Amino acid sequence: MQIQISGQYGDPQSWDLFVPLQRQLNICFERHVTGSYLRTIMKFSIAFRVSGMVQDFESKGPERLKLLGKQHILTMDLVYPCQPWKSIDRNSLVPVVSADVATCIDMMIGRARRAGELLQYEQLRMDAASALAEFERHFLGEVV
Repeated sequence: MQIQISGQYGDPQSWDLFVPLQRQLNICFERHVTGSYLRTIMKFSIAFRVSGMVQDFESKGPERLKLLGKQHILTMDLVYPCQPWKSIDRNSLVPVVSADVATCIDMMIGRARRAGELLQYEQLRMDAASALAEFERHFLGEVV
């Protein structure tokens, strides 16, 4: 199973700020989320939707949780409005993104549970938490 982060960015500034976070999250999840935690679902896919001057997603937070059974994927959008990301630096954004991704993963685990998919609940939660802790350490340089 894998957890993958993708993104849709509303302007170049949002791209510059969020893409390094997205890339590092994917690296950390690839390192830590390696088990067979679910029956048939093979991927949790979280899409950042970051509003900007070119495109405004007109929402905020986690939304549109979908189980795509034929593709064996759970998908979810994580929407960021222009504020507050435009007014803070990356180091301030890292723990926010980490907490938001953790919320999405918890919601996805809940959906997988309702679908009768969970095999290793605690291991999946621990491995995802380890990935997020490494993500924060990478940018903040401290023990999380």
